[in-house]
Amino acid sequence: MSDNYRMILVDDEDDVRGRILSKINPQSGFEVVGKAGNGYDALELIEKYKPHVVLTDIKMPFINGIELARIIRRDYPTTKVAFISGYDEFDYAYKAIELKVVSYLMKPVTSEDIDVFLENLKISLDQEFDFLSKSQLIHQKYNESIPMLINSYLSSYRYKGALNKNDISHLEQYGINLDRGNYLVGMIGFDINADINTSEETKVFIGSLVEKVFKNFTYNHHFLIPEGVVFLLEDSSIKNESDIDSELYEIIKYAEEYRQTTLDIGISKIIHEFYLYPNAYRESEKALRHSKYFNMGQIVYYNDIEEKEYKHILIDESALTEFEYVLKYGEKEEIQENISKILDLSSQKKKQYILDPQLIIIKLANSLINFAASINVDVSDVIKGNIIEEMLKINDVKELQAYIYNAILNMRKKNIKSQVDKTEKIVEEVYNYIEKNYTDSNISLETITNELNISVSYLSMLLKKQKGVTFNKELIKYRMEKAKELLRFSNEKIVNIAKMVGYNEVYYFSHSFKKYEGISPKEFRTNA
Repeated sequence: MSDNYRMILVDDEDDVRGRILSKINPQSGFEVVGKAGNGYDALELIEKYKPHVVLTDIKMPFINGIELARIIRRDYPTTKVAFISGYDEFDYAYKAIELKVVSYLMKPVTSEDIDVFLENLKISLDQEFDFLSKSQLIHQKYNESIPMLINSYLSSYRYKGALNKNDISHLEQYGINLDRGNYLVGMIGFDINADINTSEETKVFIGSLVEKVFKNFTYNHHFLIPEGVVFLLEDSSIKNESDIDSELYEIIKYAEEYRQTTLDIGISKIIHEFYLYPNAYRESEKALRHSKYFNMGQIVYYNDIEEKEYKHILIDESALTEFEYVLKYGEKEEIQENISKILDLSSQKKKQYILDPQLIIIKLANSLINFAASINVDVSDVIKGNIIEEMLKINDVKELQAYIYNAILNMRKKNIKSQVDKTEKIVEEVYNYIEKNYTDSNISLETITNELNISVSYLSMLLKKQKGVTFNKELIKYRMEKAKELLRFSNEKIVNIAKMVGYNEVYYFSHSFKKYEGISPKEFRTNA
């Protein structure tokens, strides 16, 4: 790096800062852009100058070096931290390792110590700078990212009407031959009920199966989407869509055996020109919807569903009456069983038909609307948009069962009149907690989140969103206002008032009071 690296010195002793500054060789490659006597001032300088390194004492008022390093590690992760200390204690050294501190200098610091420290640090920073800037490395990273770039183009092209020459040239620049051929697009879906990590692992596993099973084809490529895995094939051996039936069955059996996962696969018609890829994708997507929802089997070819007649799924009126009764009086288990019973299509499997769910969805939606009205619940408070349209968007029987079940439970919950908004309740509890515990010097954001059993980030977000403040600012404000009352209306010594409002150190109290009020506690009492 041609310019000097920026450094900030932090020590509560002026003479120590001066001695260290005098020992830094102008030719070292480092420039001290700021000096601070405590952690608070250091953070302001860090925000202003964005230094490459902070050299800080450990024992300081307000924020010690350990806490300062922790904040820097969290908020400014590219800034290096080094400690200077007169304490050769294992606990400090352990924390330094934990916080990835780059060096630990013992006082008194000699010129040789500083030279060695800066020389090693400069080597490390130069290597980091070179790593991030070398064109050869960037080119290597680019080559490694080509599969992801192809994925990005293929994923975005799904939604086009048809591809143009420019679209295809973007893909061909990555070495893909998209001349006239026999192309198929497939979409693989599965029941995504597991946690997100397991689902993503399953997608990666399926993608690996596609590569394995179709490895001898002229071209095969796959990419992941939220609903599953999309793959693209090209080979002269593909004369009919069903020519890949055995390979698809192999993928299904591998997934069942090694991931205990049931797959559904939709396959497009053959296309000979790649500019028709978006249409082929939509065909595979539509075929997959049929495999999931209309009981057409695990492998559905778009050619097959084009030739079948649609038939409505019917519901017996007595079953509908029973459903409406269970809505009002049934337990959770009864509701689930009843929904599953109504949507069990095993008795209606007829290969010559595509079973159309619209009629049964309309009737079930009507029952839900009537139920909501009977318990004085506005359906729009539970379901966004038109309930029938939302239910018709669902492409899977199990998803539809879950949707109806959750809608019923939410309607019942809305019927409970005396509910306090969770967000307002939490914020109210925060202020109650401050009022009751502000005298405790150990009160912090962590103690109150433990008390309320919520995360620090969640509470911080709530306070910022609801009140536009942070917890620490509200705590300081409350303590300062209490301190002002005591200074006005009591004869307590300032050292005692400090403790009464949660400050163990009167110096820190005075510093905080002056920062809040603009004058010292003593001046405030005199003026009052």
